[in-house]
Amino acid sequence: MRGLTGVCLTALLAAGAATATVLGGAREGTDTIGHRAAPQVVRSADLYFALNDMDAQAANLLLFGADPDFAAVRGQALDTYERSRVRADTDLQRVAEAVVGDPAGHRAVQTVIGELGRYEGRVARVLSAFQAYQRDDRRIRELNAQGRLKEAVAFNTGLAAGQSNADFGLLATALDDVQAVNQQAMDRAVAATDDDLDATTAAVGGALLAAALVLAVLGVRPRLREFA
Repeated sequence: MRGLTGVCLTALLAAGAATATVLGGAREGTDTIGHRAAPQVVRSADLYFALNDMDAQAANLLLFGADPDFAAVRGQALDTYERSRVRADTDLQRVAEAVVGDPAGHRAVQTVIGELGRYEGRVARVLSAFQAYQRDDRRIRELNAQGRLKEAVAFNTGLAAGQSNADFGLLATALDDVQAVNQQAMDRAVAATDDDLDATTAAVGGALLAAALVLAVLGVRPRLREFA
């Protein structure tokens, strides 16, 4: 009887230890992904996009050269370049802060996927905007192949509806919209996991294990007295 009681108590302790290990791993995973890796992914993506935008505006400026016909759009490109440079500086600082504040920042960053059902329409808009931008690219190449370089440059850098830069702006807006939905879904998931794996959960689990041990001892104690 005493041997069986010892086995039961050992099994309860082992179950409690296994549960604590699993929950501890889940807590660590949430901290790594939700509080460190995911923000780094977002900041890095923002920085990458801002740098690409700067490259595009720099290429536009090279295309304009000193041609007086492009004086107006040259000013627009410079303004956009300066705005995207400020954005890149800000995003770079945010990435640095995220990495410095994360002792595990060197780990591989895992991909975080949002709730597809909530932004199905938004994804369709991204696809439509990307297809329009691809059509613009083909149009630019056609104009250049026809020897209409100035028209190609004007179409490529134009901000009027239907021109390349305007369509790129629509694509960027659509991507930002999808990212915002992703971020909201991620924030909700992390908050829910934080609530499920907080100190209260650990305290309740410990109390239940202690109660099970006590009840096991109290339950077997009368039987042990019968054999005393």
